[in-house]
Amino acid sequence: MKPKKPISIRDVAEHAGVSIGTVSHALNGNAKARISKETQERIRSAALELGYRPNSLARSLWRGKTDTVGFLVAGRRTAFYVDVVNAAEKEIEGSGLRVLSAFTAWTQDEDQRSQRQPSDAFGWPVDGIVLWGPEFRNLEYYLGPHAADLPVVYLGSIRPDDTEWVGFDGYGGARHLTEHLVSRGYRRIAYASAQEWEPGCEDHRFVAYRDVCHEAGIAPRLLLMEEGGETSTAGVTLGLAIARMLPSQRPDAVYCHNDLIAIGVMGGLRRAGLRVPEDVAVAGYDGLEVGQCLDIPLTTIRIPGDRIAERAVRIVKARLSGEAQTSREQIVVPTELWVGGST
Repeated sequence: MKPKKPISIRDVAEHAGVSIGTVSHALNGNAKARISKETQERIRSAALELGYRPNSLARSLWRGKTDTVGFLVAGRRTAFYVDVVNAAEKEIEGSGLRVLSAFTAWTQDEDQRSQRQPSDAFGWPVDGIVLWGPEFRNLEYYLGPHAADLPVVYLGSIRPDDTEWVGFDGYGGARHLTEHLVSRGYRRIAYASAQEWEPGCEDHRFVAYRDVCHEAGIAPRLLLMEEGGETSTAGVTLGLAIARMLPSQRPDAVYCHNDLIAIGVMGGLRRAGLRVPEDVAVAGYDGLEVGQCLDIPLTTIRIPGDRIAERAVRIVKARLSGEAQTSREQIVVPTELWVGGST
């Protein structure tokens, strides 16, 4: 049995007794065509009766816009970023637009990175982009030279340029957390990360930790996870390694680069018979909900990813609607210290 032929715009035109162009103008809301209300109603009734479904790509090409916003995350698909994307999608779809989300693990090496176009990244043309990435990368780095024509709002970083962005005070949050550990009396505070930070490192979380340690007369100490990345599994391995250290060499507090590492470190320490926080305190960064569901809630810095995404989406929607741009939006959203039982 042959598949049923889809209803075309020609079928609607014949059924309504008008031209194909008139159907196209009516269904796409082209007011300049000056089609009477009676004819518009007849065309809509014919389309509904026949079960006509417009070709979205053809309609987008005709209008010169797709009503689609791209959300690009330059990083791994972690639980934190998934929550951010979900918040952005909810905000975008609530206004009647479509959203296409993509994660890129492209290298930061200029000689190895891909030069993709927006249609390649999202599989569909987009009218504007929301990008979560480092402050030293522009959209062109990820999507190529044609990205310059797209409205873009950057997320997550306090950028030094005149682009539009919604960021958070990463340095201030990390200072707040490290100062909290110092105020609790911890003096052998270590920093757990999968990356070995160089002297000129610009990572705000590590730099703030190092600064506070120096101010408090504490020697900074990096606990480097050699395998597994910044995951809970790697954190468990690190926790077990900390437990094997001599008590005199063991840190009394571990500040982890993110919550996933911290949750794993807590599990490894307790699996080895150590108490949290009595033997070793543990703190994270991100504010994942799962960290607050543990029997010992995790002390962490909450990044309000949902609020950041929502504010950025509102900006890009305003740009797409043609609202006058008097000045570029640059917004800093504060972080929040959540003190749990782990410290």
